[in-house]
Amino acid sequence: MRKKYTIYCLIIMIYFGFTVQNTNAQLRITEVDPATERIQIKNFGATAIDISSYRLCSKFKYGTLSNMTVTNGLLNLMPNATVDVTVALSGGTAIDDAADMGLYLPTGNFGSAANMIDFTQWGSGGNGRESQAVQNGFWTAGTFINVSAPYEFIGGANDTGVAFWDTLLGANGFDNINKFNISPNPAYTNLNITIPNNIENATVRVFDILGKKVLEKEVGSLQTFTINVGKWNTGVYIVRVSSEDVTQTKRFIKQ
Repeated sequence: MRKKYTIYCLIIMIYFGFTVQNTNAQLRITEVDPATERIQIKNFGATAIDISSYRLCSKFKYGTLSNMTVTNGLLNLMPNATVDVTVALSGGTAIDDAADMGLYLPTGNFGSAANMIDFTQWGSGGNGRESQAVQNGFWTAGTFINVSAPYEFIGGANDTGVAFWDTLLGANGFDNINKFNISPNPAYTNLNITIPNNIENATVRVFDILGKKVLEKEVGSLQTFTINVGKWNTGVYIVRVSSEDVTQTKRFIKQ
């Protein structure tokens, strides 16, 4: 009887641990603005989760979300909701122009990869807790966001790594209505680019991750067109749309 009870308890503990792990996997850092010390966290899941006691760590400085200033949203994150906070770290440290940012469980050692939920870094590689993020499969060692701040996560709940981060400036003059779209992302054979009707005489340029230009096209009055990327090398590419004195940039992955 004792053996059956022990096995039953073990099953419950495994199930509970798996449920908690999947609940935490819902949470992702989706925006970072070093200039205003602001980050955004999104709940990609179907279950509400109170993140008040969750923690942030940047370059070995840490803080609890409940001790930070909420500028938009609630720390009790509903499904598909976001919350913006002004980051406050130990010693009054601000977010550096070149740094990392890790999201952690309410308890546990910051040096343990098991306690890290999400990670991003910008400006340079090898910052802070990068090694834990690499161990978790969240990040590739030495990679970092190298576009203009603020930064925006453009992926989904299961997407990880620098390839899914872009500049939130997204337009250098374009508003949300004027933003162009690319699909699918990742792309295998064709990449579709859609430009709003009120953007005229735009030029589309595509660069590889090293900055080499692989395509340039004058759009004119075209609003949607397709680029065959089937023979391109796999990797991250940057699509840049320019019109008069404004420019917008987005990334896509060729698989």
